[in-house]
Amino acid sequence: MLACQLLTSLLILSAPTTEAGKPKDIAHLPRQPKPDTVVVVAANLPAGTKSAVLKLQAVAPGKYIRKTDAEYEKTWTEQPMTDDGRNGDAKAGDGIFTATVPKETQKHRTLMRYRVVSVNEAGAKVQQPAADAEIPNFAWWCDAGPAEWTGAQVPGKTQKDTYPTAFLNTMPTMHLIAKADDVAKSQWDGNHYKKKFPGAIVYRGEVFDHVQFNNRGQGSTYASGKNKWGVKFNKDQKVGIVDQDGVAWPNACDSLNLNPGGSTPHLPIHRGITGLDEVLSFKAYRLAGVPSPSVSWMQWRVVTGAEEVNAKDQYIGDLWGLYVVVAEMDPKQLSATGLADGLTVSMQSGIKHTPKGMMAADKTWEAYVNGMRSNPKETWWRENLDLKAYYGFHALNRLLGNVDLRPDGNHGYYRNADGRWAPIPWDNDMMFVPRHHQPGYIDAVRCLNHEKIQLEYRNRARDILDLYVADRSPTGGQLAQHIADMTKAIQPKDCKVDWSKLDAAVWDQNPHMNQKGSYFVNPASGDHFGGHWSRKLATNDFDGFRKYILDFCTDSRKSRKYAPNDGDPVGYGWGYLAHEANDDSIPATPSITKKAEGKYEAGEFASPAKHKAEALEWRVGRVGQPGWYELTDHWTTTLKTGKEVSIAKEVFKDAGTYRVRARWRDGTGRCGHWSAPLEVVVKP
Repeated sequence: MLACQLLTSLLILSAPTTEAGKPKDIAHLPRQPKPDTVVVVAANLPAGTKSAVLKLQAVAPGKYIRKTDAEYEKTWTEQPMTDDGRNGDAKAGDGIFTATVPKETQKHRTLMRYRVVSVNEAGAKVQQPAADAEIPNFAWWCDAGPAEWTGAQVPGKTQKDTYPTAFLNTMPTMHLIAKADDVAKSQWDGNHYKKKFPGAIVYRGEVFDHVQFNNRGQGSTYASGKNKWGVKFNKDQKVGIVDQDGVAWPNACDSLNLNPGGSTPHLPIHRGITGLDEVLSFKAYRLAGVPSPSVSWMQWRVVTGAEEVNAKDQYIGDLWGLYVVVAEMDPKQLSATGLADGLTVSMQSGIKHTPKGMMAADKTWEAYVNGMRSNPKETWWRENLDLKAYYGFHALNRLLGNVDLRPDGNHGYYRNADGRWAPIPWDNDMMFVPRHHQPGYIDAVRCLNHEKIQLEYRNRARDILDLYVADRSPTGGQLAQHIADMTKAIQPKDCKVDWSKLDAAVWDQNPHMNQKGSYFVNPASGDHFGGHWSRKLATNDFDGFRKYILDFCTDSRKSRKYAPNDGDPVGYGWGYLAHEANDDSIPATPSITKKAEGKYEAGEFASPAKHKAEALEWRVGRVGQPGWYELTDHWTTTLKTGKEVSIAKEVFKDAGTYRVRARWRDGTGRCGHWSAPLEVVVKP
């Protein structure tokens, strides 16, 4: 049966791929064998092939062999491959040579490398992959699934919890297989800063052998113990990431960034937030139309020893807890569908991606930076900066308390096809902080010195206040829905444990942790350049952090007295953005009524500043389903005359909840607040 499957799917299943994206004509099934499972290897060889052998190298857990090690070429076994229609070969004489690897060889957590060596018509030996290839072998990974794990946040003092296999399987898993000494040097030895080490990555049943991994970070490297990782795949390898909700990233990646998800190590006041600050922020920027890298949670397992778990020591074994995986600043990863090929630049590390055919990328970038820093005229900004993207970026920096942002770091830029640049958020591990630290803005903030641009920014700020954080309820407030959607993965339904507790158990007292006892400290306080502040969680757990973020970003302060840098996290982000959005001259907020099916009418225009009406804007947003957020435009129109709008049935074609709103714009370009919504519910 396996041989027949290989015959029909040989060209689809093989890995790795060639540069042209075409698979090699050698494959194995099952793709990721379980222990004690027969594996069939088939090779579609050229006509005239006289014979073939399968060469196998079993790499036991804890004994990874680098391709540069002398042992690499010395530990292969051989077995014949046949094309005679017997012993697993499906059809005699079809050019597909087959070998059946006995089930006894399939052991849990074992990396099985293989090659095919054939003899051609001329009697010469041909090895696939070639010995000098960047990836000189194929491979599979035998895996029975993650073993149950038991641990306590403080062993001997706090309650032990058991994390069963079923729970561990709720989160996508990525394995790194490497030498223990290489991992230790990479992660905890400052003498090996940014040095690349070889290993194998296993993800979704595919083996990516001979990749390179390294530590990452600038000032935060080695500061915590649970540190940042980088993974660089070979040129013939790309990994397609599927997030915790089963949604694929828009394109496959040739490199990945793994963040510890524990807030900045320099001020671990949010440790226990389990990356919610980073993941939610990246996704919020994207909702607001800001190019933002793909981001997901990932269960990170590092195989460096013989034991997957140790009954006596919870810190020995494969489990490294939860990490946040972030794509590079690649145009293909900066939106849900990817963006057009364009130049991307990191303020800290320089050019990240140069589009095909572009010459003198460095000069193009230099010209933009120099122009931006010369305090140019309004027309220059409109020609060179993607203002809508910038407005969303700046507004969300205020709302989300992105205090580590600065002109020389923690962001990048993407150059659109029309030559306008859009900011890219990066390094979101110091968010939801109510004190200034770094400036909290980038060089492009100079555009706001122009009155008309400042007015447009305030309009967009009110958009975000009205459509994303207007209220705190999970059904009314989009932020509450967004938090709930994001955290389903952290708190899987019907599970007694969650990933936040697991991460604390793995790392809070880990021997490699430099900041022991830093998880779920409550209350907690810290000092930024802007001064001292403190926070208290409602509950000393992940739910407490969920509520903290909701409180920070909504109008939740009883006194309603808000001021930038006031140090009170309750409502701080909402207050800061409302402060920047404030304009006493905007039109009054209209009420809207439904006149008939698909027909809506807004109230009369009114302006406290006695300005004249310019236009009436209408919008329809979608809410209530994962991926449906009102901040994302679904349908909009602008009426130059009249107060009534007709909305076609096609706008409401999919089952779900829709919100119809309107707002007035006056002759100065000022927009008022969006009306309260009228909801349209479309049943399945």
